Amino acid sequence: MTKKNSLQKTRYGLIQGKAYREYAKDAIWQLKEQIRPKKPIDCAVTMAATYYMPNRKGWPDLFGLVQATADILESAGIIEDDGYIAGIDDSMIAGIDKEDPCTIVKISEITNVNYPLYKLHPKLNKKLLNGDFERFKDIREETNSENPTD
Repeated sequence: MTKKNSLQKTRYGLIQGKAYREYAKDAIWQLKEQIRPKKPIDCAVTMAATYYMPNRKGWPDLFGLVQATADILESAGIIEDDGYIAGIDDSMIAGIDKEDPCTIVKISEITNVNYPLYKLHPKLNKKLLNGDFERFKDIREETNSENPTD
């Protein structure tokens, strides 16, 4: 269930529909039970989400699913800000699984601080200027020593 397709009108304005709220609550509970970081991921990331739908009824669009997944990852404390997602490579609706509909999510930190989002996103740029990503220096040096250039 995507957020965009489940809005309800109330006297206070639009809110997420009951189906989405229940889906998000269940997803957040499940994410909190998984192996997850001790603190939210605070850097640029890529995300790949693979969706297995319960049936063809109310077929969603991929972008709505990805947006809902990003918001849920932020709400569950997996990532600090869903605006830090720089790419959604390989995300797809992969099929129908009536017995076990699910979403498989893979998140990878972008350790190259020359990646454009570090300069473009205001919060990431501030962290970069404050030296918050010095921890990536060892990773970059390790990668460079494995792949030396002539």
